[in-house]
Amino acid sequence: MTPRKYGFDDRLVMSNGTAASGNVRDVLVNCIPGARKVHQSCTDNDRIGVDWWVEMVGGKMLGVDAKVREIDWAATHPEEDDLALETWSVIEKEKVGWTRDESKRCDYILWLWTDSKRFCLVPFPMLCAAFNARWREWKKVYKVRQQKTPWNGGAYHSECVFVDRKELWREIYRQCNGPTRQDCYASN
Repeated sequence: MTPRKYGFDDRLVMSNGTAASGNVRDVLVNCIPGARKVHQSCTDNDRIGVDWWVEMVGGKMLGVDAKVREIDWAATHPEEDDLALETWSVIEKEKVGWTRDESKRCDYILWLWTDSKRFCLVPFPMLCAAFNARWREWKKVYKVRQQKTPWNGGAYHSECVFVDRKELWREIYRQCNGPTRQDCYASN
């Protein structure tokens, strides 16, 4: 399959243009307890993984990476309610994708589909832990796609695996929940 072709600037314009409608702000203010205000970040912050800053009661700032999409594929294909999780940011240089990047600055990832108004808000450290534990296995089970991005007269390729949303939440629960009561009694 031929990789899809998108420019970085194309994705940035779409994300910013859609976000200007207020949908991202509404989701973040309503879903993050203690959120006071939401500010769009400057373009330089996008390089560290922050599209939006959430000002919290008490002054702390949370960083959010927004994955805004115009079309909700799952609206017409409910059996494919998945999330695009990046395995490789630059395949040619073996640069890890944002989902595996433990140095990424953001606190949350927000997927927002503007046509259906559906969204998924995930704490990034939990997502990163779950994905790092299972990405190789998930590449064997779920759909994998590469994207070609023109850059400085050449191009680079990135890669995503489309993981079932419920399976991702199950893995986050497994990674972040600790042993069950039964596990503790079984070891005694």
